[in-house]
Amino acid sequence: MEKQGFSIIELMVTVVIMGVLAAVAVPKLFGFMAKSKASELSVAAGTYIKMQDVYIHEHNKGGSWASIGYKSPAGNTTGKASTTNFEYDAAQTTYNWTATSNVSLNDCAKGKKWFINYSLGDSPHHLKYWASSDEPTTCLATLTPNFSKLSTTNTAITEPGETSL
Repeated sequence: MEKQGFSIIELMVTVVIMGVLAAVAVPKLFGFMAKSKASELSVAAGTYIKMQDVYIHEHNKGGSWASIGYKSPAGNTTGKASTTNFEYDAAQTTYNWTATSNVSLNDCAKGKKWFINYSLGDSPHHLKYWASSDEPTTCLATLTPNFSKLSTTNTAITEPGETSL
């Protein structure tokens, strides 16, 4: 007699193997998705820093988002504008560049902030940038490690840079 198909034992073993693989792969997938969403921060902040550098070297002072020609990923140069994942703030009241998460990203809760401040020394050649987050362990170190590499100083810059127009 010819046997066709699979036995119930073979099917059960296959289902168990697929379950174990899914239990390992799904959390990794969500982690990668959160990191890909957060990757827009480093690019947006890096663009801001490069544009601010050029402006400072040309004018010997810092400039607002509009004066340096920077547009956030949401397309604004003044005020607040949002993408799906972040809200960018051009007000520059406390920090020169600010992004706030609109969604929860892994262990980084909704509403967490990433920011950049700069300080001018005696000349544009003494320019320092400080990039950080209000949640340095979960948001900065694990989710956006490249963001902190934008810093040129370890010392916190708590006063906004010279943003006079």
